[in-house]
Amino acid sequence: MAETPSFEDEARALREPLRALRRELHAGAEVGLVLPETQRIVLRELEGLGLEVAVGKRLSSVTAVLRGVRPGPAVLLRADMDGLPIAEATGLPFAAGGGAMHACGHDLHMAGLLGAARLLAAHRENLEGDVVFMFQPGEEGHGGGRIMLEEGVLDAAGERPVAAYAVHVDCMTPRGLLVSRAGR
Repeated sequence: MAETPSFEDEARALREPLRALRRELHAGAEVGLVLPETQRIVLRELEGLGLEVAVGKRLSSVTAVLRGVRPGPAVLLRADMDGLPIAEATGLPFAAGGGAMHACGHDLHMAGLLGAARLLAAHRENLEGDVVFMFQPGEEGHGGGRIMLEEGVLDAAGERPVAAYAVHVDCMTPRGLLVSRAGR
């Protein structure tokens, strides 16, 4: 009888596919509120996971809801999608072209959130409550979060999330150190 892989093993197995996805997102960075190629990739990656997916009306946002099998509160997980209007000069094989790049790690944000969606969808039978996945364009000074709020991201699960979580890449913090602050 084959041993069932652990959650950690499943996450490790996603490492290379998510690295390739991050590089794909990195190479095609887009700026602002309208990110058609980025949105296309996010939608492609969410396909087949059994999520309730919606796109923004005024921006290229993506909201996806994973329904847990047992009752419980909703939580929200967020990733930024947009790049900055900076030409990349790294020479990397996956370097961004077109005068825009993910200089703040938003490619990593999206790949990480898509990995979380895959893992959580595979374990929905253990979930109590719902998970809202929020992919937000326009974080870099374009007001994308405000527009997503106006378009109802907080009501996507049918009830307001009790908590929201996001990460941001920070090149000034030493590797392995997590920085946080108290929230409301």
